[in-house]
Amino acid sequence: MDMVKDRLNRTRAGILWGGALVVILLSWTWVRSVKALPFDNDPAPQAGAKHVSPKKAATAKKPKPAPKPTAGTATSPKTPEESAVAGKRDPFKLPPPPTPGREGTEQVLGPLPPGMRGLVIGQLRVEGIVRLDTNNVMIAVVDNNRNRAYFLRENDAVYNGVVSKITPDSVIFRENALDSSGKVVVRDVVKRLGQGPGA
Repeated sequence: MDMVKDRLNRTRAGILWGGALVVILLSWTWVRSVKALPFDNDPAPQAGAKHVSPKKAATAKKPKPAPKPTAGTATSPKTPEESAVAGKRDPFKLPPPPTPGREGTEQVLGPLPPGMRGLVIGQLRVEGIVRLDTNNVMIAVVDNNRNRAYFLRENDAVYNGVVSKITPDSVIFRENALDSSGKVVVRDVVKRLGQGPGA
């Protein structure tokens, strides 16, 4: 009985290998026949139109070289910031600190980072605060001026500060701001539930 099973297994293996070889040979011949076909599938030329061979078409039009700078004009190589795509920020470069302005206002330079790192404290509005029953952690639901909700926990970093503490009715941020002399000062900003942005 074992001999019969062994013979059947060998026969199946032989059939599988034979089928695989046939598939490989058929694919190889098909690829060779496709490569032999001309790729000139242009529709029939219109009346009065000249037919140009592909070789002549390739040599007929050559791109013009870029104009050389004339004497007296200085060209400098572009910096990475100039050559970067407009609206994109280098992900490995920290955003600049906010510039000094009126008390409680921040001037943002350039595009903001995506996600929570792009949230400016002065533009946030606390929409809700949730306490998780499992580990007693507070989560604040905040909204920015783009009407998009974010979930913040304590010690989460935002554009110009960190979430310092979350209470049942407010979120306390530790904000990095510039005073009138240009020095970075750290201050606590309290955002209460339902309080509008900038307040």
